[in-house]
Amino acid sequence: MSTTKEQFDQFTAAKTFAAINRSIRTLDGTGMEMENAAIWDTPGGRIQKLLKVYAAIKPLLTVISSLPLIPQAWRAALSLFIAALDAVSSSPELNPDFKAGKDL
Repeated sequence: MSTTKEQFDQFTAAKTFAAINRSIRTLDGTGMEMENAAIWDTPGGRIQKLLKVYAAIKPLLTVISSLPLIPQAWRAALSLFIAALDAVSSSPELNPDFKAGKDL
């Protein structure tokens, strides 16, 4: 059985769509607004909310940043934005489980 490039592209697109859709469905707008509204009023809480939304839409942003329909400069800017948010999300200061010297 042979698979043509078109069939492979359709399979990849469906798989990508499913992954993006699954990721975006993890956001529950009403739940985010209601859970600990006081926490969202702090700068750290706002960053946590931003990173929660970013984690859900990152697959979509990644696909958009690779589309050849978008000008190269725009794709580069979007890639820089993704990299900047990745750096913030991996920051140990934002990880509540991080304790300096804990592993010593």
